[in-house]
Amino acid sequence: MLLTLLALGCQERNTDPSLRRAKPEETELFQTQVLQDDGNDLARPVDIEPVLVVAEGLNADGSLVKNYRRGLAYAIDYFGNYGPYYVYLLGPGNERSIRSIYLKRAQSRVDPSSSNSAQQQIDEFLERPNMVSEIKAVLRGEAEGGLTWSEPPRRVYEDVTTNAHGREKDPVENTWGALHEYHHVFQIAHCDSYQDRNSDRNLNSWITEGMATYSSAKFMENLKLIDFKNYMLELRQTGGNIGVPGINDFMSAAQAWRLDEESYWDSGDAAQVYYMLGAWATAYLIHVQDVPEVTVLKNWYLDIPTLGKAAAFEKHMGLS
Repeated sequence: MLLTLLALGCQERNTDPSLRRAKPEETELFQTQVLQDDGNDLARPVDIEPVLVVAEGLNADGSLVKNYRRGLAYAIDYFGNYGPYYVYLLGPGNERSIRSIYLKRAQSRVDPSSSNSAQQQIDEFLERPNMVSEIKAVLRGEAEGGLTWSEPPRRVYEDVTTNAHGREKDPVENTWGALHEYHHVFQIAHCDSYQDRNSDRNLNSWITEGMATYSSAKFMENLKLIDFKNYMLELRQTGGNIGVPGINDFMSAAQAWRLDEESYWDSGDAAQVYYMLGAWATAYLIHVQDVPEVTVLKNWYLDIPTLGKAAAFEKHMGLS
Protein backbone atom coordinates (compact mmCIF):
# COMPACT_ATOMS: atom_id res chain seq x y z
CA MET A 1 0.00 0.00 0.00
CA LEU A 2 2.76 2.48 0.83
CA LEU A 3 4.42 1.62 -2.47
CA THR A 4 1.20 2.63 -4.19
CA LEU A 5 1.04 5.87 -2.21
CA LEU A 6 4.63 6.64 -3.08
CA ALA A 7 3.95 6.16 -6.77
CA LEU A 8 1.63 9.18 -6.62
CA GLY A 9 3.18 11.44 -4.29
CA CYS A 10 -4.18 8.81 -0.56
CA GLN A 11 -20.27 -1.83 4.32
CA GLU A 12 -23.34 -2.89 3.13
CA ARG A 13 -24.54 -3.38 -0.42
CA ASN A 14 -26.58 -0.37 -1.57
CA THR A 15 -29.89 -1.01 -3.28
CA ASP A 16 -28.78 1.23 -6.18
CA PRO A 17 -26.61 -1.10 -8.30
CA SER A 18 -24.58 1.82 -9.69
CA LEU A 19 -23.23 3.00 -6.34
CA ARG A 20 -22.39 1.67 -2.91
CA ARG A 21 -21.75 3.73 0.19
CA ALA A 22 -21.07 2.98 3.81
CA LYS A 23 -24.26 4.30 5.43
CA PRO A 24 -27.59 5.79 4.32
CA GLU A 25 -26.84 9.10 6.09
CA GLU A 26 -23.60 9.36 4.14
CA THR A 27 -25.58 9.25 0.90
CA GLU A 28 -27.60 12.29 1.99
CA LEU A 29 -24.43 14.06 3.13
CA PHE A 30 -22.83 13.43 -0.25
CA GLN A 31 -25.66 15.29 -1.96
CA THR A 32 -26.05 18.25 0.43
CA GLN A 33 -22.70 18.98 2.01
CA VAL A 34 -21.64 21.31 -0.78
CA LEU A 35 -24.51 23.63 0.17
CA GLN A 36 -23.80 23.50 3.88
CA ASP A 37 -20.08 24.18 4.02
CA ASP A 38 -18.99 27.61 2.86
CA GLY A 39 -16.40 28.32 5.55
CA ASN A 40 -12.82 29.24 4.81
CA ASP A 41 -11.26 28.23 8.12
CA LEU A 42 -9.46 25.12 6.92
CA ALA A 43 -7.73 24.50 10.25
CA ARG A 44 -11.01 24.14 12.12
CA PRO A 45 -12.26 20.62 12.88
CA VAL A 46 -15.66 19.73 11.45
CA ASP A 47 -18.66 17.74 12.64
CA ILE A 48 -19.07 16.00 9.29
CA GLU A 49 -18.32 12.29 9.29
CA PRO A 50 -16.03 10.92 6.54
CA VAL A 51 -17.81 9.41 3.55
CA LEU A 52 -16.68 6.03 2.21
CA VAL A 53 -17.68 5.25 -1.37
CA VAL A 54 -17.11 1.65 -2.45
CA ALA A 55 -17.36 0.44 -6.03
CA GLU A 56 -19.60 -2.44 -6.98
CA GLY A 57 -17.88 -5.81 -6.61
CA LEU A 58 -15.90 -4.88 -3.50
CA ASN A 59 -16.53 -5.31 0.22
CA ALA A 60 -18.81 -8.33 -0.15
CA ASP A 61 -18.05 -9.51 3.39
CA GLY A 62 -17.62 -6.03 4.86
CA SER A 63 -13.90 -6.49 5.58
CA LEU A 64 -12.60 -3.85 3.17
CA VAL A 65 -14.52 -1.05 4.87
CA LYS A 66 -14.07 -2.53 8.35
CA ASN A 67 -10.28 -2.61 8.11
CA TYR A 68 -10.08 0.83 6.51
CA ARG A 69 -12.30 2.27 9.24
CA ARG A 70 -10.08 0.67 11.87
CA GLY A 71 -7.24 2.98 10.85
CA LEU A 72 -9.40 5.98 10.04
CA ALA A 73 -11.17 5.93 13.41
CA TYR A 74 -7.86 5.78 15.27
CA ALA A 75 -6.41 8.67 13.26
CA ILE A 76 -9.47 10.88 13.74
CA ASP A 77 -9.48 10.18 17.46
CA TYR A 78 -5.83 11.30 17.60
CA PHE A 79 -5.78 14.27 15.20
CA GLY A 80 -9.38 15.46 15.25
CA ASN A 81 -12.01 15.38 12.53
CA TYR A 82 -11.07 17.42 9.45
CA GLY A 83 -12.96 17.47 6.22
CA PRO A 84 -15.16 17.00 4.34
CA TYR A 85 -13.23 13.76 3.74
CA TYR A 86 -14.23 11.35 1.00
CA VAL A 87 -12.66 7.90 0.66
CA TYR A 88 -13.00 6.21 -2.73
CA LEU A 89 -12.34 2.47 -2.78
CA LEU A 90 -12.69 1.62 -6.45
CA GLY A 91 -12.03 -1.21 -8.86
CA PRO A 92 -12.69 -2.53 -12.36
CA GLY A 93 -16.04 -3.98 -13.27
CA ASN A 94 -19.21 -2.01 -13.80
CA GLU A 95 -18.31 1.09 -15.85
CA ARG A 96 -21.66 2.71 -15.12
CA SER A 97 -21.01 2.36 -11.40
CA ILE A 98 -17.57 3.95 -11.72
CA ARG A 99 -18.78 6.88 -13.82
CA SER A 100 -21.62 7.45 -11.38
CA ILE A 101 -19.11 7.63 -8.55
CA TYR A 102 -16.96 10.14 -10.41
CA LEU A 103 -20.02 12.27 -11.11
CA LYS A 104 -20.79 12.30 -7.38
CA ARG A 105 -17.16 13.15 -6.72
CA ALA A 106 -17.37 16.13 -9.08
CA GLN A 107 -20.58 17.26 -7.41
CA SER A 108 -18.91 17.19 -4.00
CA ARG A 109 -16.40 19.78 -5.23
CA VAL A 110 -18.90 22.31 -6.57
CA ASP A 111 -18.42 25.81 -5.13
CA PRO A 112 -21.81 27.58 -4.93
CA SER A 113 -20.07 30.96 -4.72
CA SER A 114 -18.29 30.47 -8.06
CA SER A 115 -19.25 32.54 -11.10
CA ASN A 116 -19.36 29.28 -13.06
CA SER A 117 -22.49 27.17 -12.88
CA ALA A 118 -22.50 23.87 -11.02
CA GLN A 119 -22.68 21.99 -14.32
CA GLN A 120 -19.72 23.92 -15.72
CA GLN A 121 -17.66 23.05 -12.63
CA ILE A 122 -18.66 19.39 -12.87
CA ASP A 123 -17.77 19.21 -16.55
CA GLU A 124 -14.44 20.97 -15.97
CA PHE A 125 -13.47 18.49 -13.26
CA LEU A 126 -14.44 15.40 -15.24
CA GLU A 127 -12.64 16.66 -18.35
CA ARG A 128 -9.33 17.28 -16.62
CA PRO A 129 -6.63 15.08 -18.21
CA ASN A 130 -5.68 13.59 -14.86
CA MET A 131 -9.31 12.66 -14.16
CA VAL A 132 -9.74 11.10 -17.60
CA SER A 133 -6.56 9.08 -16.99
CA GLU A 134 -7.65 8.11 -13.49
CA ILE A 135 -11.01 6.78 -14.65
CA LYS A 136 -9.24 4.75 -17.33
CA ALA A 137 -6.88 3.38 -14.66
CA VAL A 138 -9.85 2.28 -12.57
CA LEU A 139 -11.51 0.52 -15.49
CA ARG A 140 -8.24 -1.22 -16.43
CA GLY A 141 -7.70 -2.38 -12.86
CA GLU A 142 -4.48 -0.42 -12.38
CA ALA A 143 -3.52 0.18 -8.75
CA GLU A 144 -2.87 3.82 -7.95
CA GLY A 145 -3.85 5.94 -5.02
CA GLY A 146 -3.19 8.67 -2.53
CA LEU A 147 -4.56 11.85 -1.07
CA THR A 148 -5.79 14.75 -3.14
CA TRP A 149 -7.66 17.91 -2.18
CA SER A 150 -9.43 20.87 -3.75
CA GLU A 151 -8.69 24.57 -3.53
CA PRO A 152 -10.54 26.86 -1.10
CA PRO A 153 -13.19 28.02 -0.66
CA ARG A 154 -14.59 24.57 -1.48
CA ARG A 155 -12.05 22.36 0.24
CA VAL A 156 -12.60 18.62 0.20
CA TYR A 157 -10.04 15.90 0.91
CA GLU A 158 -10.10 12.64 -1.04
CA ASP A 159 -8.28 9.37 -0.51
CA VAL A 160 -8.59 7.58 -3.84
CA THR A 161 -7.63 3.95 -4.50
CA THR A 162 -8.19 3.03 -8.14
CA ASN A 163 -8.08 -0.72 -7.51
CA ALA A 164 -8.94 -1.61 -3.94
CA HIS A 165 -8.84 -5.38 -4.49
CA GLY A 166 -5.29 -5.36 -3.13
CA ARG A 167 -6.41 -3.52 0.00
CA GLU A 168 -9.23 -6.00 0.41
CA LYS A 169 -6.79 -8.91 0.42
CA ASP A 170 -4.34 -7.25 2.84
CA PRO A 171 -6.16 -5.98 5.94
CA VAL A 172 -2.95 -4.83 7.66
CA GLU A 173 -1.85 -2.60 4.78
CA ASN A 174 -5.43 -1.40 4.35
CA THR A 175 -5.49 -0.09 7.91
CA TRP A 176 -1.94 1.25 7.57
CA GLY A 177 -2.79 3.24 4.46
CA ALA A 178 -5.83 4.79 6.16
CA LEU A 179 -3.64 5.98 9.04
CA HIS A 180 -0.96 7.40 6.73
CA GLU A 181 -3.36 9.32 4.49
CA TYR A 182 -5.36 10.83 7.32
CA HIS A 183 -2.22 12.29 8.88
CA HIS A 184 -1.82 14.08 5.54
CA VAL A 185 -5.37 15.45 5.85
CA PHE A 186 -4.42 16.96 9.21
CA GLN A 187 -1.16 18.33 7.82
CA ILE A 188 -2.76 19.93 4.76
CA ALA A 189 -5.43 21.54 6.95
CA HIS A 190 -2.70 23.48 8.77
CA CYS A 191 -0.59 24.80 5.90
CA ASP A 192 -0.87 26.56 2.56
CA SER A 193 -0.34 23.58 0.30
CA TYR A 194 -0.23 25.78 -2.80
CA GLN A 195 2.96 27.54 -1.74
CA ASP A 196 6.42 26.16 -2.51
CA ARG A 197 7.32 23.30 -0.17
CA ASN A 198 10.23 25.32 1.19
CA SER A 199 7.90 28.22 1.90
CA ASP A 200 7.28 29.14 5.52
CA ARG A 201 3.58 28.50 4.92
CA ASN A 202 3.90 25.03 3.43
CA LEU A 203 5.50 21.80 4.65
CA ASN A 204 8.68 20.16 3.42
CA SER A 205 8.32 16.68 1.96
CA TRP A 206 10.33 15.09 4.78
CA ILE A 207 7.87 16.56 7.27
CA THR A 208 4.73 15.40 5.49
CA GLU A 209 5.97 11.95 4.47
CA GLY A 210 8.44 11.27 7.26
CA MET A 211 6.09 12.18 10.08
CA ALA A 212 3.19 10.30 8.45
CA THR A 213 5.43 7.25 7.99
CA TYR A 214 6.44 7.41 11.66
CA SER A 215 2.94 8.08 12.98
CA SER A 216 1.22 5.38 10.94
CA ALA A 217 3.78 2.78 12.02
CA LYS A 218 3.51 3.82 15.68
CA PHE A 219 -0.26 3.75 15.55
CA MET A 220 -0.14 0.32 13.90
CA GLU A 221 1.81 -0.92 16.92
CA ASN A 222 -0.72 0.71 19.24
CA LEU A 223 -3.38 -1.28 17.38
CA LYS A 224 -1.26 -4.41 17.97
CA LEU A 225 -0.78 -5.01 14.25
CA ILE A 226 3.01 -4.57 13.88
CA ASP A 227 6.18 -4.20 15.94
CA PHE A 228 7.25 -0.55 15.64
CA LYS A 229 10.94 -0.99 16.50
CA ASN A 230 11.31 -3.85 14.04
CA TYR A 231 9.67 -1.75 11.35
CA MET A 232 12.03 1.19 11.89
CA LEU A 233 14.98 -1.19 11.66
CA GLU A 234 13.54 -2.65 8.45
CA LEU A 235 13.60 0.84 6.94
CA ARG A 236 17.34 0.89 7.53
CA GLN A 237 18.02 -2.65 6.39
CA THR A 238 15.58 -3.40 3.55
CA GLY A 239 13.31 -0.40 3.04
CA GLY A 240 10.39 -2.20 4.67
CA ASN A 241 7.08 -1.77 2.88
CA ILE A 242 8.21 1.44 1.18
CA GLY A 243 10.79 0.25 -1.33
CA VAL A 244 14.42 -0.52 -2.05
CA PRO A 245 17.11 0.33 -1.28
CA GLY A 246 16.86 0.77 2.46
CA ILE A 247 18.51 3.61 4.34
CA ASN A 248 21.83 1.84 4.88
CA ASP A 249 22.40 1.03 1.21
CA PHE A 250 21.16 4.45 0.14
CA MET A 251 23.55 6.27 2.45
CA SER A 252 26.45 4.06 1.37
CA ALA A 253 25.85 4.96 -2.27
CA ALA A 254 24.73 8.58 -1.94
CA GLN A 255 27.38 11.29 -2.12
CA ALA A 256 25.30 13.84 -0.24
CA TRP A 257 21.69 14.42 0.70
CA ARG A 258 19.59 16.96 2.57
CA LEU A 259 16.19 16.53 4.18
CA ASP A 260 15.07 19.97 3.03
CA GLU A 261 16.05 19.41 -0.61
CA GLU A 262 12.87 19.04 -2.67
CA SER A 263 14.36 17.60 -5.86
CA TYR A 264 14.29 13.93 -4.82
CA TRP A 265 10.79 13.49 -6.27
CA ASP A 266 12.43 13.95 -9.67
CA SER A 267 15.65 12.03 -9.01
CA GLY A 268 13.92 8.91 -7.72
CA ASP A 269 15.22 9.08 -4.15
CA ALA A 270 12.02 10.35 -2.53
CA ALA A 271 11.33 7.03 -0.79
CA GLN A 272 14.69 6.99 0.95
CA VAL A 273 14.93 10.68 1.87
CA TYR A 274 11.39 11.83 2.56
CA TYR A 275 9.74 8.65 3.83
CA MET A 276 12.54 6.64 5.46
CA LEU A 277 15.04 9.27 6.61
CA GLY A 278 12.11 11.56 7.37
CA ALA A 279 10.69 8.90 9.68
CA TRP A 280 14.05 8.55 11.39
CA ALA A 281 14.34 12.34 11.74
CA THR A 282 10.94 12.24 13.43
CA ALA A 283 12.20 9.49 15.72
CA TYR A 284 15.23 11.68 16.54
CA LEU A 285 12.99 14.50 17.72
CA ILE A 286 10.94 12.19 19.92
CA HIS A 287 13.52 9.73 21.25
CA VAL A 288 16.73 11.79 21.32
CA GLN A 289 15.52 15.37 21.78
CA ASP A 290 12.74 14.12 24.09
CA VAL A 291 10.05 16.22 22.44
CA PRO A 292 6.68 14.68 23.39
CA GLU A 293 5.28 12.48 20.64
CA VAL A 294 2.00 14.40 20.47
CA THR A 295 3.94 17.65 20.02
CA VAL A 296 5.92 16.29 17.08
CA LEU A 297 3.05 14.51 15.36
CA LYS A 298 0.27 17.01 16.09
CA ASN A 299 0.60 20.05 18.32
CA TRP A 300 3.26 22.05 16.49
CA TYR A 301 1.17 22.04 13.30
CA LEU A 302 -1.55 24.02 15.07
CA ASP A 303 0.69 27.10 15.20
CA ILE A 304 1.80 27.04 11.55
CA PRO A 305 -1.17 29.08 10.21
CA THR A 306 -0.37 31.97 12.60
CA LEU A 307 3.38 31.70 13.29
CA GLY A 308 4.67 30.06 10.13
CA LYS A 309 6.56 26.78 9.84
CA ALA A 310 9.98 27.92 11.11
CA ALA A 311 8.71 29.73 14.20
CA ALA A 312 6.26 26.94 15.07
CA PHE A 313 9.00 24.31 14.72
CA GLU A 314 11.41 26.28 16.91
CA LYS A 315 8.73 26.99 19.52
CA HIS A 316 7.75 23.36 19.95
CA MET A 317 10.93 21.44 19.12
CA GLY A 318 13.48 23.89 20.52
CA LEU A 319 15.40 23.59 17.24
CA SER A 320 15.71 25.89 14.25
